[in-house]
Amino acid sequence: MEDPQTLNATGADENVPCNPDVADSEAWRLKIFEYYKTNQPSKIKMVNSKMMEKWAGKYDVLYQNLIKKYGPLGKPLPVSSLAPGGGGKKSIGDFKDSIVKLVAKAVPEHLPERNVGVVKAKAEVQANGLETSTFTVCSRVRPILPHELEQEGGENFAVVVPGQRIDPTPSKPYTEEMLACTPKVGITGKPKVETSRFEFDYAFGPDSTNSDIYKLTTEPLVERCLNGQCGVIFAYGQTGSGKTHTMNGIMDELCESDIFKEGSEVDFTYLEMLGADIKDCLATDPKAKPVAIGEALDGRILTRNVSVHPCADSSALKALVSRAKSLRATAATEKNAASSRAHGIGIISCKDVETGVTGKLYVIDLAGSESAKDSKKHDSKRMAETKQINLSLSNLKECIRARTMASEPGMGGIHVPYRRNKLTLLIKDVFEIGCPRICSTVVMTNVSPLASDVAHSCNTLKYSGPLRVAVGKGKGNLQKDEEDPANWTVQEAEARITDAFGSEVGDVKAFVGGLSGVQLCSLPEKDYLVRGGNEVGKKVYLWMWALISDAKTRRRRDDGTIITKEDEEKERLELIRQKEEKAALWAEREKHLRKEF
Repeated sequence: MEDPQTLNATGADENVPCNPDVADSEAWRLKIFEYYKTNQPSKIKMVNSKMMEKWAGKYDVLYQNLIKKYGPLGKPLPVSSLAPGGGGKKSIGDFKDSIVKLVAKAVPEHLPERNVGVVKAKAEVQANGLETSTFTVCSRVRPILPHELEQEGGENFAVVVPGQRIDPTPSKPYTEEMLACTPKVGITGKPKVETSRFEFDYAFGPDSTNSDIYKLTTEPLVERCLNGQCGVIFAYGQTGSGKTHTMNGIMDELCESDIFKEGSEVDFTYLEMLGADIKDCLATDPKAKPVAIGEALDGRILTRNVSVHPCADSSALKALVSRAKSLRATAATEKNAASSRAHGIGIISCKDVETGVTGKLYVIDLAGSESAKDSKKHDSKRMAETKQINLSLSNLKECIRARTMASEPGMGGIHVPYRRNKLTLLIKDVFEIGCPRICSTVVMTNVSPLASDVAHSCNTLKYSGPLRVAVGKGKGNLQKDEEDPANWTVQEAEARITDAFGSEVGDVKAFVGGLSGVQLCSLPEKDYLVRGGNEVGKKVYLWMWALISDAKTRRRRDDGTIITKEDEEKERLELIRQKEEKAALWAEREKHLRKEF
């Protein structure tokens, strides 16, 4: 057989198939071999006996199909770098205009107004008990930055965009979507997008302002803080995705807020945390001892060597916030020229002068998460920082999920590992089921809109989306817990308080004030002190919260029925009996063994 590299099957024009009536199978095989060698060398091994048998009598059809798919001989069509065996001629950036149009088709043209306060709505929902700790999960996609717009070619266009609002009914908490449209190029060389949808309580687009975000997410937390309760807002996301911009904007809005209410004293502290290393950014003494965070025997969280700065008015807080911003530790990374290399924690304390009750508001700018691609050029110091950051973020996620599960009736035995990390220990109130006050947490997930970051953005959205499961949702077939104060009627609340405290509360009807059990449970501590006086009001408040905590941790069977104290005692006695029987059985066996030996 002649060398296929030199043989010309018919001498005819190479772009026109020869007549199968005058060309035998071997000539066709060589012609097709020559075509693959020229246009698709990576697939030349396909030209074998099986292929020739399959197309016997139809070689001209096969040849025309090859021309349509790969182009005329010597002039191959460009093939995507993503196609198997492709020549790398085209990239995602080459299809920018087409992909932008495909992304635009996935976005709804009109969105109804946001008219529901999700943070408040979640706290007011009673589903099998009081919502003692709620998590409102939001996402925000930043705009494309000016220097990114100036770049020509590449993957500097938006593929992560807000989607539709799921339930805009004014009377219900609703969810929104964030769409991640991953661009790809198919085997035929045509662009396409694979759209992933992630549900959130709020989804903010590139046109949303810090003021919009503050009003919807943080304003309710200020109200909690003024009422002696606990509020937390933190931003999570890839480095360079806009976390610090968002949290700094919220701090600026707080400076102008109603937090300086008459009759309250405001203090401000700002910490920076990386692993066990904690820095007081507002320390006035350069020789101050290192900051320490620990837990007292009574469960209180203690912070040592931390400076607390009283704020008489908005301008004083603004000056402290500005100073704290300037002292944050930053470093250049692959994605961000000034990336935060530690968690920044602003703590605002509001003390009610009359009752002494103090509320807390934490504004936390988490350090940016980084993928292997983001950290590939880090030195050993940067890599150690990245490891510490990712470990603390992982623990935070685990704590939120465990706390969500633990608050379900009958699931109180679940361990929430908040002591593993100083950050989660500091905000222990959020995770501790026995915490005697309501806590509201807002999770702000920040993502980049760029096609070049879409893989990391998808991972971020997958991480945070599931966290929005409503705390206390529970099962639908749960037996009503008569000992849970959240289930009491007005009359039951009056009777229970009278049984527990007798005449100490004075006029019990005036103390209850016509409120049902869940309404009483939702009252802040200072309202109890006003209703019953500092001493008695404090007693009733702590008693109510002990009952709430017991209800959250009470065991239940799989069918939703409650395991009572009597049932628990029977179980305990049965276990003792079984152990005694087992011990007697082994003692009997021991006797027989001694006889045999």
